[in-house]
Amino acid sequence: MLKSILIVCFFSFFVLDGQAQISLAVSDFANAADTVRLSQMQTSNLDFATTGSNYTWDFSSLTASTQSLKDYTPIGFGSFLILATYGPFAGSYSATYFNLTTELPIDQLSAFLPIQISDLSQYTKRSNSAITSIGYSINVQGQGVPFKSDTIETRYSLPLTFGDVHDSRGYTFVDLNPAADIKYIQHRQRHTEVDGWGTVTTPLGTFPALRVRHDINEIDSIYQTFFGSGSWIGTPAINRTEYEWWTNGKKEYLLKVVATNVNGNQNISSIEFQEEYLGLDAGINEITLTALVYPNPAEDLCFFETQVAVDDVAFYNQMGELALSTSFNGVQSAYIDISNLKPGVYFCHLHSNKGTIVQKLTKL
Repeated sequence: MLKSILIVCFFSFFVLDGQAQISLAVSDFANAADTVRLSQMQTSNLDFATTGSNYTWDFSSLTASTQSLKDYTPIGFGSFLILATYGPFAGSYSATYFNLTTELPIDQLSAFLPIQISDLSQYTKRSNSAITSIGYSINVQGQGVPFKSDTIETRYSLPLTFGDVHDSRGYTFVDLNPAADIKYIQHRQRHTEVDGWGTVTTPLGTFPALRVRHDINEIDSIYQTFFGSGSWIGTPAINRTEYEWWTNGKKEYLLKVVATNVNGNQNISSIEFQEEYLGLDAGINEITLTALVYPNPAEDLCFFETQVAVDDVAFYNQMGELALSTSFNGVQSAYIDISNLKPGVYFCHLHSNKGTIVQKLTKL
């Protein structure tokens, strides 16, 4: 009898333990026309790196400074060129949805063009086997102009279970000719590992979860023509780690932490997590795309233009340290002397009474 009880107990423990290890399928990822509300905060002293099997993560103390609503826009809302490039007959480039993004600085270069460009969007293909990044588009005079990725990057290989590992790379060439002789190359390497499972607690609640780690190395180049001559400029290499916690049925990660890797140290650059509506929409993410900071990359001077009055501008390095601060008296455009900044990537914070606008700037 005792032997039978032990066998039953062992079997019950095995089943419960197996149930705790969730897996992610395509149905757990957002589809066209979905929306997800995300909260943002700048930094935290919590331990985001530690992981393991049957692990418990407690991030219940996360506090939002801003919120935004992420839209997964159907391709049918794109232009004729968008439909021809990413529509249902585009094969491997047939996109499921697109989102606004600030991954590339192309939309900040409109000051050099005789026409207006805005709204950089990223296109995603969702299938049973993978979630892939297939290209971008830019609005030129209100018309969406597509740029397919020559090499399609796999963000998630599905189904996703504990212990899975995959590598991918993406290559995208953006050419703004004939509007302007400006070109941009994005070359990215991605290593993804599902390195933990267990239970995670966030402001949204407590959930069974998988922890997904992405190590991303990116080398970009930009070609610009000034005063009749042009040249390729290599931007500083980007080396970052993205930590994500996923559960079933939530369409997007419960929590995402991005850390830049500098001299062997990881410095948190952004934290984003799902949360109920808090009324914080009029913050950083809602007005990011209403500002221009250029040229980008810049050497000694940069110029900003906004639709709101700016009181001061601060530059933070990738370690989150204040590198430069300049005060203004409610101006919407001005030059800034950045000659004393060391070469590298900075986050330019433009403060106004409407909120804080953040733009990424590369200092040569």
